[in-house]
Amino acid sequence: MKQAALFAFVGAAFLAHWVVADPSYEGSASQSEWAYVLFFSGVILLLALAVPLLARPVDGRLATRVSLVVAAGASLGSIANIFEDGLQVGWVFFVFVLGSAIMLLGLLALTIVIVLTGRGSQRLLAFVPAGTLAAIVLYVPAGGPLMLASWVIAATLALALPARATALATSATP
Repeated sequence: MKQAALFAFVGAAFLAHWVVADPSYEGSASQSEWAYVLFFSGVILLLALAVPLLARPVDGRLATRVSLVVAAGASLGSIANIFEDGLQVGWVFFVFVLGSAIMLLGLLALTIVIVLTGRGSQRLLAFVPAGTLAAIVLYVPAGGPLMLASWVIAATLALALPARATALATSATP
């Protein structure tokens, strides 16, 4: 239940940031305001916390390891954003780009790993990293709604998958 609440919160927080920040393809003055910087960095850090929990239902160490790569990239990007936009340290932009690239490649890899190693309904979890990847790439036109949809799916699956596993286990025992 806590996991599902966290997943829903990730989607809602990202949507809230997207609505409040009103992104565009041009740099804005609000980009360097501390409230927006901390809000954006916090939302990215939430991904670093949530993605490893998302990989838990998928059996195998590979999904867990790949999710930790995503978390590392998100953490690096989140911290770099504070220095780059908040403290106006220009060269840290390259660290932000590196962290973002690690996160995006990790999300792609996690999607593939879940599809290939997940069993049955566990494969549905692949929609979440794929949707998160799409939300980040398409951040300006549709990032908030895509992220909300992706993480609501994660919350729904977090509630449904354990119940299904328990039901299957109890029906299999005589």
